[in-house]
Amino acid sequence: MGRFLRILAWTAGVLVALVGIAIGAVYFYVTSDDFRGRIEGHASALSGRKTTIADISVDWGLTSHVHLSGVRFANAEWAKEPHMLKAELVDFEIRLWPLLKGDLVLPSLVLRKPEVVIEKGDNDRLNWELGEAPAAAAVAKQVVEPDNRFEAPLIGRLEVTDGKLSYRDPKRKLELDGTVSTATGQAGDQSKAELQLKGKLEGQPLTLRFVGGSVVMLRDTEQPYPLDLDVTFGATKLKAKGTVMDPFQWTGADVQLSLSGHDLADIYPLLGIPGPPTPPYNITGKLHRESGVWKFVESKWHVGDSDLTGDVLVDTRRKPGHLTAKLVSQKLVFADLAPLVGAPPDKPGGNVSPQQRQTQQQLEATGDLFPNVPLKVEKLRAMNMDVTLDAKRVIAPAYLPVQALSFRVVVQDGVATAKPLTLILLGDGQSAGAGKIAGELIVDAKTDTPKVRTSLVLSDIELRNFFRDSRYFDATYGKVQGRVVLAGTGRSLAQVMGTADGHIAAALGGGSVSSLMVSLAGLQIFDALILYVTGDNRIPIKCAMGRLTFNHGTVTFDRTLLDTQKSVLHVRGQASLITQAVKAEIDADAKQFDLLDLHGAVVVQGKLRQPHVSLGRVFPIPTPVIGTAKDVACGAATQQLFSGQ
Repeated sequence: MGRFLRILAWTAGVLVALVGIAIGAVYFYVTSDDFRGRIEGHASALSGRKTTIADISVDWGLTSHVHLSGVRFANAEWAKEPHMLKAELVDFEIRLWPLLKGDLVLPSLVLRKPEVVIEKGDNDRLNWELGEAPAAAAVAKQVVEPDNRFEAPLIGRLEVTDGKLSYRDPKRKLELDGTVSTATGQAGDQSKAELQLKGKLEGQPLTLRFVGGSVVMLRDTEQPYPLDLDVTFGATKLKAKGTVMDPFQWTGADVQLSLSGHDLADIYPLLGIPGPPTPPYNITGKLHRESGVWKFVESKWHVGDSDLTGDVLVDTRRKPGHLTAKLVSQKLVFADLAPLVGAPPDKPGGNVSPQQRQTQQQLEATGDLFPNVPLKVEKLRAMNMDVTLDAKRVIAPAYLPVQALSFRVVVQDGVATAKPLTLILLGDGQSAGAGKIAGELIVDAKTDTPKVRTSLVLSDIELRNFFRDSRYFDATYGKVQGRVVLAGTGRSLAQVMGTADGHIAAALGGGSVSSLMVSLAGLQIFDALILYVTGDNRIPIKCAMGRLTFNHGTVTFDRTLLDTQKSVLHVRGQASLITQAVKAEIDADAKQFDLLDLHGAVVVQGKLRQPHVSLGRVFPIPTPVIGTAKDVACGAATQQLFSGQ
């Protein structure tokens, strides 16, 4: 917000400051024989910039009338445009007595076809900064950037017609061109200032329209200053409307701010705030400022299909700036978090952006599971942050039974740490306890190739909740414990997973599972056929465990098994997270006699997103099998699994 108001202030201020320089020149050289030439020379010396004026006339009095035509004011030496200001006509009235006290009082100021160029150079230096002329620089700074309304130039009537403004900031890839004008309200209302600009910011179209109170109102400390700002940047729209008692200090603000777009991450070029990747969003709230801290309060967020409320504070006094946000959600759709890792929200027909829909289509076409969408985490270096989210109610897919989540993300010097990170999973409905995933996630973006690492603990997760809305739900019981320790590098989720090292380990000390599921996995045809006809039932699980070992993106199934009364199922094989493909086999070692068995394995191979399941080595005719497998020593095996032995 401050950036756009500064553009308006700079525009008006540059004009008034240059008028002040011209006034000084006129005041000292009114009696000269070579009046116009000396005026130009003194104005050039005072400002440090070559100044030319085609014609000058002065009607002297306590309130003098000055008429300048054909005004040209040179630009800074480093700037691209030759002139910072051109004006066909500058006509103003000035009161002389206040000048003795250093006050600039202009009963009227008329500008015809002014053309103002504002450019930023190295070290964010502005072309209107008259560093080579200290006296003029002090005047310009006071006029362009007053500390409060009382220090603003006192102008009775400002009339600008056919004004043009250009703004150039190569560092931010910002180019704007537009018009500046003033208009008189209807039925004797106060005049208003209007600024309309159009251009590009980082290659995206940018339009800006500002309508505010008159310059007279800037000096009126008893009346709130009205403003109405509309900004469109690509698909991002920002609107601010209301009043401010002091627009320079932004005190006494009653301004409603709304922000909407396809992806909150797109606000960074516009506002300089590193927003997280999101589905389409709409945010409203009130904008305040106090002692260098911008406050966005009473805000309501609709992001994707989720709703949030909370406050956001941006402290501009710190270098770099510091953002604090406390958000609460009574309804969080888990799929809306997918863009945080570059993935599209998995919800057909849901609220997703065109880019996210295109990413989803690409993943489906290639069969990839992890998107190779660049995550612009280097933005984390631009601002330190402290963000908390408490989602009281989470809507998640049946295979991921999350019912609540919370986290705190602290960003310090380009390193983002999510700690604590807690996901509460559904319980079994028969006890007060619920499963939990807790730990931390760290993204180190101090270099152009970010490093990501995570450490999570899985506690008492109900196995059956992963089979909600399936025929296996009622027959499945047991609680899973687990550990996740992974680290990788890259600019996208696909790159991070393709370089991942670490492990995922999980174990189930006892419970039950669908007999049909086990029979199908073990290819015990007789059991499967009977269960298809008579219905599913439950068989006890003596032990279940698995360890996935990650080595530079290659995943190996290690000690992954399911021990039941009938058999021990073993999973062996590997998956490549670089190609996002898997090749694994599930073998069943029978513990007891089975009449019909195909003596083969289930082969799982193909893309991770949709692997192909088929029968491996089998005899063409099913034959009886005499089972000799033994029970797994679950306690010792689980201890070794988690210790990495």
